[in-house]
Amino acid sequence: MKILKRTVQGFFFFGLLMGFIILTGTIKRENIYYGQYFFDALLLIVTVISLFEMISAVKEAGYKPIQIPLFIALILAYPAVKFLGYQGIMLLIAIAIFLLFLFYIFDSSTKFNDFLISIFVFIYPLLPLIVGMQLINQFGMIPILTAIGAAMMADVFAFYFGSLIKGPKIFPKISPNKTYSGSFIGLIGGALGALVVYALFELTNIPLNRIVVFKDIFNPWLFYPVIGIAIGFLGEIGDLAASRIKRCTGIKDFGKIMGSHGGITDRLDSIFFAVIFMAIFMSFLGK
Repeated sequence: MKILKRTVQGFFFFGLLMGFIILTGTIKRENIYYGQYFFDALLLIVTVISLFEMISAVKEAGYKPIQIPLFIALILAYPAVKFLGYQGIMLLIAIAIFLLFLFYIFDSSTKFNDFLISIFVFIYPLLPLIVGMQLINQFGMIPILTAIGAAMMADVFAFYFGSLIKGPKIFPKISPNKTYSGSFIGLIGGALGALVVYALFELTNIPLNRIVVFKDIFNPWLFYPVIGIAIGFLGEIGDLAASRIKRCTGIKDFGKIMGSHGGITDRLDSIFFAVIFMAIFMSFLGK
């Protein structure tokens, strides 16, 4: 029953996400994708919620993060990325770290561990989501959808097939449900997830904000499975990282906003590392 409820809710959230994705290419005039602003707004909302969830999580562990610099970085994130690109991200990092140092130096009540945990919250989850904004801004939707699709499908395959096959646990003290069988099949899911992105958004005429299209650069039947497996692996590392954080902070889920799926951060944990990987890959691609 729990799995059925999780599946139904998963389809609902997937359908909602698809609607925002299609909007990016639907409202367009003179090569300006006005529909992209709707997806950007969704990403900003997700970023706000994820930041609140992580702040709440570290508070549960007894830390007192320095919140003002984090929210200043959040407010500046979208305009910095939109107008300055990767230089804007570097500037944002510099501003956030500088402000955190100022608060630590001049507020004697701020402990060193609280300063360090504030830097951690900026790095995770704020920075990957800001990098995701830049990935869209520079390259359009295909690269980030590849990261999201492969990571999500790897997560789905690992969960369902791991629950079905079971077998030895990988790290039972960190993630008691993660098995070797599920993780291996999760890599196959990553490859299939990337191919689904190719099939939906490159082979068809579904409206989309396309700037970079991978089939114009690589053999898609080779490229998508390979990068999907890589993303699937990184997604599983991201999932374990989130599980480790939850164990350390003493929480079961980061939130409840997504019902049985937990919080926003619980659904993004496998995507954070995938987005960073895709951003690095695209920077080497030089497009």
